[in-house]
Amino acid sequence: MAAVDPNHDYGAALVPICHLSRHRALDTTPRAAHDPGAETEPLSRLRLVGGTVVTLDEERTLLDPGEVGLDGGRIDYVGPVRAPETAGDVLDVSGQAVLPGLVNAHTHVAMTLMRSYADDMPLQPWLEDRIWPLERHLTPDDVYWGTLLGAVEMLRGGVTTFCDMYWHAPRAVDAGLEAGMRVCPSGVLIGLLPDADAMLARASDFVDACLARAHPRLHIRYGPHAPYTVPDAYLAKVVAAAAERGVPIHIHLAETAKEVADSQAQHGESPVAHMARVGLFDVPCTAAHCVHLSPADIATLAERRVGVAACLTSNLKLGSGVPLVPELRAAGAIVGLGTDGTASNNNLDVFEEILLTALLYKGLRHDPTLITAYEALEMATWGGAQAVGLDRLGRLKPGWRADVICVDLSGPHLCPGHNVVSDVVYAARSHDVTTVVVEGELAVRDRQLTDIDEAEVVTRARQVALDLVARAG
Repeated sequence: MAAVDPNHDYGAALVPICHLSRHRALDTTPRAAHDPGAETEPLSRLRLVGGTVVTLDEERTLLDPGEVGLDGGRIDYVGPVRAPETAGDVLDVSGQAVLPGLVNAHTHVAMTLMRSYADDMPLQPWLEDRIWPLERHLTPDDVYWGTLLGAVEMLRGGVTTFCDMYWHAPRAVDAGLEAGMRVCPSGVLIGLLPDADAMLARASDFVDACLARAHPRLHIRYGPHAPYTVPDAYLAKVVAAAAERGVPIHIHLAETAKEVADSQAQHGESPVAHMARVGLFDVPCTAAHCVHLSPADIATLAERRVGVAACLTSNLKLGSGVPLVPELRAAGAIVGLGTDGTASNNNLDVFEEILLTALLYKGLRHDPTLITAYEALEMATWGGAQAVGLDRLGRLKPGWRADVICVDLSGPHLCPGHNVVSDVVYAARSHDVTTVVVEGELAVRDRQLTDIDEAEVVTRARQVALDLVARAG
């Protein structure tokens, strides 16, 4: 994952660099929540009208055509198309699917700077010989530009929320919020380092700064890297700090067979069992990967309500294995989808993760009913929100967070359109996304980013990446 950076400062001020942005005033106070039995009409500020609305609610409601109304960072209307004179700015999204925003439940966004830098290698040599040596030379500005580049890619692909673990996390927050995204950040904590206690103190300062900031799109957490880099005593301190502040934990868990074998040799139990015994799951937790699991591990993750972030592409590319998603779901575990970083994927395309999730298990298990199109889409929306600990997100329902995307259904690869969910999962691609709304604000309109200059980001990120490799020698 990440390397040691002695200059890493979690407590740095979260001051955005605004020269790329066209910021709008943020009003998060809804004017009226929609109640079908109420006499007053919701006063939506933004209306997405005429599309096929895939609510992903408990009843799997589908409206064709339908309307979604947004106001003050919340959805205030989901239903039939209202009269043209109804208040609010109207976007005609006829011929498009209207969906909850996608959630990237585990990633290291600024690793966009390392895309294609170290490919076709097993995990440990990839980390120890290529990635960690390069990451030692990262600067805060590197992370800023790398995260902006990733934000451009994710927004264009309908991702509204990302759960990030990386160095110089305050700069990742700056970039993600400037781009208009919902950010769930955590800095990396390595308990084996000489300055581990100072690192935890800086991480707590960063958490406190984020909590004080109270930004509606900022959802802070602690990021102990993995059981094999975070000794039990140190992890206990992290858990105590998280519990004191009421914030979740984000960790890598049971990613490789070697990790499991080493845990058995050292502790006499699996990584999942060991984390349960030392108290990690006493606080809300997102566990990335969870590839090598016993039936008992699966039961533990389900019972303790651990959010599992399955990263199929990354695990396949690194030869780590395949997450046991059908078994986890059958046990009632919370499962979302993540891309991991682009050094091991090599993109941040959640549409690809949805497609792979819907296809892979059918072929591996010789069962075409495993992981239906609907289930795969749900894991990338409501399931992802649950996995990273965000409530009222991932479904299109009145009173829920206003993170919504629209997908163009007019392309030949989406014709004739017998089943919209199947079309979105099996045939749609990230470039079909036309509109992205996060917390009620347009981040992408007519396939164009509204808050950042894409050309400048690409140019600056390319140069930053080349400079980073040059510094590393």
